[in-house]
Amino acid sequence: MQSQPKGIKPQTGKTSGSNNDTDYFCSTTVTCPLYLEATSVGPTAARSLNQDRIGQVHSVFTRVVNVLTSVNRLISVVGGDVGNGPINIVTNLPQSMSMTSIGIRKNHEVLNVDGSIVLGNNVLIISTKNAKEWKPQRIFRGKALTIKKMRDNLMTMREVTCAHGRFGGLAQLIEYVEEGRLDKIADQELNLFARKALPHLSMLMKTIRAGDYQGTKRNAQELVGFGPGLTPSADDVLSGLMASLTLISENLNIFGDSVSKVNKSIISCIQDRTTLISQEFLMHAAVGEANEPIVALIEKILTARPNEVEETTKHVLALGEASGTDVVLGIFLGSCLLLDDV
Repeated sequence: MQSQPKGIKPQTGKTSGSNNDTDYFCSTTVTCPLYLEATSVGPTAARSLNQDRIGQVHSVFTRVVNVLTSVNRLISVVGGDVGNGPINIVTNLPQSMSMTSIGIRKNHEVLNVDGSIVLGNNVLIISTKNAKEWKPQRIFRGKALTIKKMRDNLMTMREVTCAHGRFGGLAQLIEYVEEGRLDKIADQELNLFARKALPHLSMLMKTIRAGDYQGTKRNAQELVGFGPGLTPSADDVLSGLMASLTLISENLNIFGDSVSKVNKSIISCIQDRTTLISQEFLMHAAVGEANEPIVALIEKILTARPNEVEETTKHVLALGEASGTDVVLGIFLGSCLLLDDV
């Protein structure tokens, strides 16, 4: 890693936190900082740790604190259960504790002090001394399957999603889509979001197949920021689509130039159309970067047996309230675009 912060060692794969959680927080009767350790840091997050003032707190959730950096990018301080990702600083926050309950507030300063991340007026202090840099495994380790077996794995992913997914957003479409084609869906009992997004998503797929990059951009404009959630449902679909296009293209060495143009067309219209955190995920997805479970699922589709695909799909479905299910729809659509043409 270029100019990596002191105390962060390069690595790939997951790391785990300390088992002795009680060492890192004080009794509720005593006013004192909460001390945690960072176990791994994603590459985008690591670059933000090279300056004294990292930024300020953007938003606080149960297991996540989002930080707006001095260069107007978001990084996230997360509990170990959230896992690795490009923008994540993974900590050993005890499972029983919530980020919302420890006194971190929006606009609190976030500083880098002697190898530790300090949030607020010493509300939370995170040592990065033993943190390792996590990098996604872009070139998959397993041997590529036949195209037929990859398609069979896509069907397994779809079946698991239909059985276990959460369908408040666009993901309901996965129940009806056939071989990545949405134009034949009609008169189905779709929810409001899926019904309104359907014509634009259908046209997006058509323009991608036709190599019509201006058409791709026009339809992406209608989708970015649409739907429920902190990361709107349509954004999650687009993230899954772009990440799968890039990673499958790289690993099978197919359609690289076309995929790059598609993703650039989509990403060119996101500015000021969606939330900052969703914008961050979309920008990373456009270059094939995503949180660890998402990358793992795309790898399993290309290399693994159906039972492994089933297990990994369930991990992605568990992301967020319904984000994981929407991401799976995007992975399904992106995979179909490439694998149908091989």
